[in-house]
Amino acid sequence: MNEQNIKDSEKSILQLKQALRKNLEAVDQEIISRLNKSIPLINDIGTHLINAAGKRLRPLLTLAMAAQFNNYSKNPILLAAAVEFIHTATLLHDDVVDESNLRRGKKTANIIWGNEFSVLAGDFLFAQSFELMVETQSIDALSSLASASCKITQGEFQQMQIANKPETSIENYLEVIGKKTAELFGASCKSGVIISEGNVEQQNAAYDYGFNLGLAFQIVDDLMDFNNLPNKMGKNFGDDFKLGKTTLPVILAWQKSNPKEKKFWVRTLKELNQKPNDFSNAIDIFNKYNIFNECKKKTKEFISVSVKSLEKLPDSEIKNHLIGLANESIERSK
Repeated sequence: MNEQNIKDSEKSILQLKQALRKNLEAVDQEIISRLNKSIPLINDIGTHLINAAGKRLRPLLTLAMAAQFNNYSKNPILLAAAVEFIHTATLLHDDVVDESNLRRGKKTANIIWGNEFSVLAGDFLFAQSFELMVETQSIDALSSLASASCKITQGEFQQMQIANKPETSIENYLEVIGKKTAELFGASCKSGVIISEGNVEQQNAAYDYGFNLGLAFQIVDDLMDFNNLPNKMGKNFGDDFKLGKTTLPVILAWQKSNPKEKKFWVRTLKELNQKPNDFSNAIDIFNKYNIFNECKKKTKEFISVSVKSLEKLPDSEIKNHLIGLANESIERSK
């Protein structure tokens, strides 16, 4: 992706951030305030992760959905902060499980402070997120985000179970990323509508927008492990391949591969017996079978569903930005 395409792919996010600037600033202040009240080490670890965060996309979605109903009050801010804490907690735990050493070009918390402190800091952030949710006094919003938190953990378990298994079905893969990634997107959106007293149909529409956006987001993320520059990513180039992770490009390649190529996947991904040129050879197989375009086609299907769901929500400039965000996410940089 060239520099102009990167700018274009971030246009709607920047517009949403500008439209919701005051509330986003309030979210940041809420996060800082909660971390400052904790013990110094938790504050240090939490601040490290928050500062290394990306576009604040999930809390932005919560605020945007509330703004659709002209709700710029304190409650969406509390929920958005809770969403960011949940997301950050999962990153802390992910990095321990994956033994990662970089996130967005910076050392991961587990490398700096060790696994034990990272896990405990993640636990604190999860607990803090529930305290924020309770303060909104919305049992429905709490229920939505609590359910998403449970499913994220389920997704993590299932992801470990399909690791090193390129023969995994697309359906099983989608179930994993649905829980691990898309659920929080969906709940972030739905909770913003719940707290703004949108009806059930609107709540479900917001969830569908976020969930399908999350599916597309994760597939693009999987692709970026193979076809983007290291400094545009949140991890080292080729990390998923080195760890033998089962992602959509791998599954599609396995399905199309001839017997010799399947032996290659068995050696490199199932047995993790990798040689210096194997990553390049994997990309050659992807190119041979047009895997990148196949994955992008799948993301477009999810984005189409995501955008269509917005028809049930009020027409507004915010809605236009949400449509743009979805369409642009296919070409995003992480």
